[in-house]
Amino acid sequence: MRGYSLLLAKSEPRNLRMKYQLANLTFCPATKTVVKADGSVEKLRPQLANILTLFIENKGQLISSELLHSSVWKKRTVEDKTVQAALTKLRASLGWQADENLINERSEGYRLVCEVTELIESIEEKIDKPAETLAEKITTNTIVKPLYAALYVSLTLTLIIMLYVHFSTDHSVNGKTFTTKPITYIKGQELNPSLSPDGKYLAFTHAKSKTLQYQVKVKLLSSNQFLSVDEAEFSSTPSWSRNGSTLYYQAFTQEECWVKKVELIGEMTFAKPEIITSCGKEKSESPVVVDNDNEWLYFSYKTALNKPMQIKRINLNTEKVQQLTSPTEDAYGDYSLSLSPDGKTLAILTFDSAALGRAYLMNLQTKEQVLAFSYSHLLYNVSWAKDGESFFYIDQDAYIVQFNLAKKSHRQITKLSQPSQTIQVIKDHHFLVGFGEFYISDLYKATLGSYKTVQLQESYFNDHSITPISTSPEQYVFVSNRSGLQQIWLYNNGSLKQLTHYQKSLSIKELNLSGNASALVYLTDARLNVMDLKPKQPRYQQVASSDALFRSPIWHCNNHTILASTKIKDVWSLAEIKPSTGTVNILLQGVTGIKADCNNDKYYVTQEEKFGIYLLSNLANHLLGDLPEKLPESLSENIQAIPYLADYYLGSGRQWLVDNDVAYFVHQRAFYSTILNGSTEPVKHMSNINLKEFKILDAKLYFSEKVLNDSYIAQISDNGSKKQ
Repeated sequence: MRGYSLLLAKSEPRNLRMKYQLANLTFCPATKTVVKADGSVEKLRPQLANILTLFIENKGQLISSELLHSSVWKKRTVEDKTVQAALTKLRASLGWQADENLINERSEGYRLVCEVTELIESIEEKIDKPAETLAEKITTNTIVKPLYAALYVSLTLTLIIMLYVHFSTDHSVNGKTFTTKPITYIKGQELNPSLSPDGKYLAFTHAKSKTLQYQVKVKLLSSNQFLSVDEAEFSSTPSWSRNGSTLYYQAFTQEECWVKKVELIGEMTFAKPEIITSCGKEKSESPVVVDNDNEWLYFSYKTALNKPMQIKRINLNTEKVQQLTSPTEDAYGDYSLSLSPDGKTLAILTFDSAALGRAYLMNLQTKEQVLAFSYSHLLYNVSWAKDGESFFYIDQDAYIVQFNLAKKSHRQITKLSQPSQTIQVIKDHHFLVGFGEFYISDLYKATLGSYKTVQLQESYFNDHSITPISTSPEQYVFVSNRSGLQQIWLYNNGSLKQLTHYQKSLSIKELNLSGNASALVYLTDARLNVMDLKPKQPRYQQVASSDALFRSPIWHCNNHTILASTKIKDVWSLAEIKPSTGTVNILLQGVTGIKADCNNDKYYVTQEEKFGIYLLSNLANHLLGDLPEKLPESLSENIQAIPYLADYYLGSGRQWLVDNDVAYFVHQRAFYSTILNGSTEPVKHMSNINLKEFKILDAKLYFSEKVLNDSYIAQISDNGSKKQ
């Protein structure tokens, strides 16, 4: 990336100019100008422009004061306070706060943490001569500018490929600039905005930092006055009726999820909450919505931990409840919905057990469902355009995207300065957005027994999926977006090294190390990948068919093959995969996850919609191809009849493991352990912790903890001006 930028700067064609989109502005190094979100243009001093260029060329990397000295001030001797003053001036010129986009990292240096996108600008030559064709221009410059021509063609082809690859999305951003205006100011997380029809009240979901205790709050926009509408321990996803007299939402109390309503009876005065119907047995952040006639209310429902969410509706006049969808597998299910302005179509978001999402459209008269598009990241909601011909969502690259129903096409409207989650359309090109990353995640280790915890990585990035390699010296791999996109990184006794270099946004997770520490298996968008760690620069590749979906991959204790669940004809099945050939051998149907306790040559599995974990024999000495042809029947006879942990639903293999006959698992934000074949109840070790994808090595527990990130509600508006 850096070398490419420098090459372009040195040999930039006269008719091309490189610009960079970063956060909420556009920077042109050639002219040293910055175009801000409001359309204003600021000329940077040469020194500040050089500093910004240095950070762009090294985006995501730590820039030490020494590197700043040598790159910007060259041979001049300057004090650290001079560097700090220059960075303060640069932030002020860009309109950034001290902890925004360009951050100071614990006195070690500075880092640019926002996404950077390269833009190519065509410059019209101001010479009075007849227009030339591209072929004539190339012919004219065959001797003088062959490099320029080649670079132009290369860049053109690159742009065409990029436009084609990104799921048929029109990357041409609307020609108007957008402004961002914060409208909530409570510390903590704020999302799910719902503006009353008269524009007087804003309802939203709020949570204090590092908790999951959401509360529905209402703000009187004219006075900045806030209040909570329910005293329940958990409430979320408010939605106004069309006349603005009623606020609907969900609340969790007494181990039950309830759809509720409150009536607005005076300025910032609400009646006592009323229960409408049950929404299941889990806390829910799924939207609720009522039609224009205040007749039908739509919501998501979850019957049990091992059942997917489904869409229901209730008639508010007759209290009749209808089930609209019936997801069939143990996945998250139909978790989000949005009703079209005419009340005839429901947009439904669903997530399956391979962590792949789909957006469906349901005709509410015929109940017919049509697939709109698929996605590999988590969409929190969609919001309909007022004409009902399209809806909007926020993609993984922080763009507001418009999906046209008739054309089934995506068009990026504007890029937000940071990842954001929930969205509501106010009117054409005016939105309310839950602004900011949903979670942040850091890496930790704890000593088994005492559970004394030490933080391993603390950053502004989403670090997760830590997998230890050795404890002395300390080595581990993990996933982080510190270089822009999610990549796998290696920590090696004090140093960091990026191991993968994926060029597009992927969901990387479920890292597992082979017993001999020579290879890593992991998933990218539910596809199976293997990394050889032996070379100085590790090699990695996808194995098995690109159409095959996997979950819970581990290494067989023989270190030669991989065991994982794979989806065959909509059924999750245990499979063995040979990395060298990609051969997939189905072993047993109905298996959603697997773990190995290689110290005791034992394997444990979870089964579809069943509680607990099951011991599976006849795998300890198996090599690919050694078992008989009728494997499902033969292995089914060797599955333990009565499970361990029968009171707990553990799903796939992400939140449990077995080590030396001890099972460790996460349940209801607490970490437990229990001796298998023992008579004691599981012991709770850590409470109120959002622990994810943990591993154990040498009596050390390695894990990542996700905590809610501070965020706010912002109004994103088209201000009517054209981009400069």
